[in-house]
Amino acid sequence: MSEMFIFYLLIVGSMVVLGGSAMYGIYWAVRDGQYVNMKKGAEVIFGKDEPVGKVTDLFPGMKPEDIKQPGAAKKR
Repeated sequence: MSEMFIFYLLIVGSMVVLGGSAMYGIYWAVRDGQYVNMKKGAEVIFGKDEPVGKVTDLFPGMKPEDIKQPGAAKKR
């Protein structure tokens, strides 16, 4: 067997495996009900009392002043 044939066989084989994995993932998500109510899933991460447009969660050691707020003017 030629080295190029083995190379092409590996490429095609990996494409089949990755494609099959993606198709199984979509099948699992549909079967499990992940796509039933997509609007609820988009809103569930926000709390009812969370302020709009204000940073409420930060990495450890960061201060709110370190975050660039959207639409804020630059300080000089």
